[in-house]
Amino acid sequence: MRRAVGHYQESGAADPAFIVTQVGDEPWDKAEVRSLLQNTASLGVFWLFVGFGRGKLTFYKNLNASASATFTNVAFYDASKNPGSVPDERFYAGLVDAFATWLRH
Repeated sequence: MRRAVGHYQESGAADPAFIVTQVGDEPWDKAEVRSLLQNTASLGVFWLFVGFGRGKLTFYKNLNASASATFTNVAFYDASKNPGSVPDERFYAGLVDAFATWLRH
């Protein structure tokens, strides 16, 4: 995550960044992930965590689950336990829908 943010900042880009991160289990340092998400909100960086497989993904699923969620630049897409079974059209729509909604706000 830090490397992606560093690349975005070094590029001098003014357009929003859409960073897709594949996840298969809970992060080992949840506080650090939350801090990175919070710090990148003002940079125009949108994070999409794509859940694959059978690992625990509760952390990612709940980042914006409550009414008091503070991460407006984050979404979670569950690609299922068997992502190969998801039709391509549905899979790719799931990847871009949250980003498109974020861009409109």
